[in-house]
Amino acid sequence: MATPEFEVLYEAMSRRSAEFDGVFYTAVKTTGIFCRPICPARTPLAKNVTFFATPEEAIAAGYRACKRCKPTG
Repeated sequence: MATPEFEVLYEAMSRRSAEFDGVFYTAVKTTGIFCRPICPARTPLAKNVTFFATPEEAIAAGYRACKRCKPTG
């Protein structure tokens, strides 16, 4: 069962909400990529998603930056 915080972040990512850009980063377990919440890439399944507060946390966890939304700048 997903936590309420997870649900809020997943919904914001699904809507590509600009108000959350820079607030969190979405990592996809199946691809090994992390993105900004405004990324135009296809929305991943909730079971494959992990959220991080910073790009550095996602990189430390073994994810690489998306080439579409460039979350590291």
